[in-house]
Amino acid sequence: MNSKKNTEADILKAAKKIFIQHGYAGARMQAIADEAKINKAMLHYYYRSKEALFGRIMDGAVDLMSQQFRKALSGTAPVMDKLKALISSYTDTINQNPYIPIFILNEIARNPINFQSKMQRKLEEENVLQNFMLQIMEEQEKEILRPLPIPQFMLTVMSLIVFPHIAKPVFVRVFGISDAGYAGMMEDRKELIYEMMQKTMTL
Repeated sequence: MNSKKNTEADILKAAKKIFIQHGYAGARMQAIADEAKINKAMLHYYYRSKEALFGRIMDGAVDLMSQQFRKALSGTAPVMDKLKALISSYTDTINQNPYIPIFILNEIARNPINFQSKMQRKLEEENVLQNFMLQIMEEQEKEILRPLPIPQFMLTVMSLIVFPHIAKPVFVRVFGISDAGYAGMMEDRKELIYEMMQKTMTL
């Protein structure tokens, strides 16, 4: 049983690398098998097609990120407290799973409707995002928050969190930053992003 789990884990790790390097269209099952150090017949035993393998990775990424949304945005805490939790949990999750931003970005470019529908279904399970947006409007009406349009608010937050992880290969080379140093920067950004949003959102 452990051997089977290890083989599947090796396949998923290899597939993430190949899909990121070559995109969905350019990825080949043989290349994934070679990267996982198994033969192609073994790969097809676990996943009959490239689409099935890609879908397994995408479902895992969507599940993981939607869990962070639900965890951070549920409950009765004020909007800014929820935002701080979201910044922290998303940053930690991406640090631990660095393939996610590029993988999702590639899927949005390849098949935006598929990604949007998967993410939306997850967030609609408990009305998490809808309730959070209603809470933002309520706090805006109470003049706790500035009347910034909610799409702008969410786009700004997610851009500040995700883009540095996408741009990491460029930044580490240009500024001569080590992986450990960049990880430290991402940790520092948690408070930096929160302070930026606090100045932007609160009255």
